[in-house]
Amino acid sequence: MKNHVSPRVARTGAPSAGQLAGRVFAALLVLITLTGCQRKEPAANTRHARYVVGLSPFLEQPATDEVFRHLVHFLLEDMPLNSSLWIYDAYHLRTITQIEIPNVNAFQSGRTRANQFSGQIQSLKAFLATRHEQPVVSSLDFAHAIRLPQFLQFVGDNLAATNLSVTTVLLGSPLYLDEKEPGFSMMDGYFPSDGHLLATREKSIYGLGDVVPALKEVIVHHGYFGDPWTSELHQQRVARFWGHFLRRQGAQLATFTGDLPTTFNALRQPRATAATFGRDELDPAQGKVEMLRISRDVGVADWITRELPADHRPPPPTTLTGPLKIGIRWEGNIDLDLYARPEPRGETLFFQHQESAAGYYFKDHRSSPEREFEFIEFTRAVDLREVEASVNFYEGRTPAGPEGEIRVEFQGRIYTGRFALAAREGNQGRGGPRQDDHWRRIDLLRVVGVE
Repeated sequence: MKNHVSPRVARTGAPSAGQLAGRVFAALLVLITLTGCQRKEPAANTRHARYVVGLSPFLEQPATDEVFRHLVHFLLEDMPLNSSLWIYDAYHLRTITQIEIPNVNAFQSGRTRANQFSGQIQSLKAFLATRHEQPVVSSLDFAHAIRLPQFLQFVGDNLAATNLSVTTVLLGSPLYLDEKEPGFSMMDGYFPSDGHLLATREKSIYGLGDVVPALKEVIVHHGYFGDPWTSELHQQRVARFWGHFLRRQGAQLATFTGDLPTTFNALRQPRATAATFGRDELDPAQGKVEMLRISRDVGVADWITRELPADHRPPPPTTLTGPLKIGIRWEGNIDLDLYARPEPRGETLFFQHQESAAGYYFKDHRSSPEREFEFIEFTRAVDLREVEASVNFYEGRTPAGPEGEIRVEFQGRIYTGRFALAAREGNQGRGGPRQDDHWRRIDLLRVVGVE
């Protein structure tokens, strides 16, 4: 059954609504006056053109003013005859307003459009002027948030059709956030592995393994605000992922930018475009459904990435309680996973549960093609005698069984050790007595030199 979005116009009671209306409508009158004498008339389409705009309900000024100005200008000056503009709340999946421009010469006039569609313009203004309550989830900031996978599923199920051309404009954060699925958040340098795209929707919000492509020939322009990235590499990885996410559904990510004029300039161009997002092959090393991370601070993993002298033997700590980091490093095209919890009844941190009150899990995204690492940091004091940690051989094959290095940072010192597993092939993280060869418990007291 197709999803149904009921028309719903946000009520405006915000003190700034009238001020916003006055400023913008005055600007529109000037715009129409200045462009009415000498302007390029919008051409008529032989094939109906549908423009679907998904807005974040959590935009803030000056973003709201800028969005309103660009959208109204596009409506009055740039949309062709025989076209429609459907605007939605792209987080809650609610209709804001819908505008249909008929194939009638009178509607080539911007003044005619301003008069005819004044009610719809008021609905858009009211939505942008209203302060919508944001979800409250620890460590997540929902400013500018949209739910891109759900909104595009709605577009494919309800708005795309073979007898019209569909262009989608997303105006909101490129980082996925959902209060119901915080584990899939893209904040703080996280992005999904390619394995999400091959999974089912039951396993991942990004899963397309059981989805029938429904966005054929849909062009997508994504405009966002500010700088949400931890690094340039984080931006590249997220753009690449969304490119693949759309291509596997038949759509094309044509624009991905933090400059709104660039977004709307691209929207005015012919549909044919040479987008490069997501044109490479999926990475076979990213087959696991997990969130990878790129750190803003390159020094955050310095304790595990830098090489240490071969005879490094720090003295044992004077106390066994304090903040703790546990990490593993290995070579080869295999996937090993680290698990740890602060005490026997504590929450276990690993690739599918990356944050808790005690600490967090970090996995490098192949900063070196020859060596991988991941670590768990307990940010509150833990008792070294109570901590439980282990390594799992998750995926890949190796003739002699995997081996690698253990690193522990404790009391300001870095300790090293070795580990090895007997299994020659990964077991996808399964447990049980028959899986002992795939797991190795880390004896932390021995690593730091405490007998």
